[in-house]
Amino acid sequence: MLKASFIIPHAHPALPGHFPDHPITPGVVSLDHVAQNLLSLIPDSSIDGFPQVKFLQPLLPGIEVFISYQAKTESLYQFSCESNGKIILSGQIRLATKET
Repeated sequence: MLKASFIIPHAHPALPGHFPDHPITPGVVSLDHVAQNLLSLIPDSSIDGFPQVKFLQPLLPGIEVFISYQAKTESLYQFSCESNGKIILSGQIRLATKET
């Protein structure tokens, strides 16, 4: 099992206007962190897609998110993001090996 974490800072440029006075992290920003953390753990790969994603809880800025990745196949990983003891995001991410 691979693990990583991230925090969306309060000053992230995607937050203003994404619910004024009550900012939540846009889903695409969370997925970008899921993808970039996995790519940092598995060199020479790229993202081929997210076959399945479920957003279960809103992600507030300044909160640490812990990601767990479980390999299902060589190129398919199940992921789960947890914050404050709750799963906030889960799904699958598919990798493509970079050809040299």
